[in-house]
Amino acid sequence: MNTNEKAGMYAIVGGILMLIAGVTGAATWNTIGDFLVDFTGQEPLREVFNVLALIGSLGGLIVILGGIIIAGKMIAKKHKRVPIGKLLITIGAGFGLIGLLIFLAVIMLGENWLGNLLAAISIGFIGLVLSIVARQKARD
Repeated sequence: MNTNEKAGMYAIVGGILMLIAGVTGAATWNTIGDFLVDFTGQEPLREVFNVLALIGSLGGLIVILGGIIIAGKMIAKKHKRVPIGKLLITIGAGFGLIGLLIFLAVIMLGENWLGNLLAAISIGFIGLVLSIVARQKARD
């Protein structure tokens, strides 16, 4: 198994763990959008944040797709395959990371913050780390 196949497997496993843990960031983007629309009164902002929430909700799936592209032969030209896969992993993991950070900040304000924190970051955090490692290991 070459380096890119390993990186692809890391991304696929990481994306699956992100999906299981619900690390998407979609709710976070909707909440931010609602706040900004209420604050500014600019209703078109809601549509922008709906698009961001849609992308965020697909975070784990986007990471999995990036892993498949890096590991497999979905794109015939090798020199284009890895950068496209890395870009997809970056988008999926980035939205997931933003969502996880905001979610963790909200958890810290709760009563049983330590228990909630450990439960929330275990699977989702591992998935994000695997996704980031996959992106770093993939070679053009």
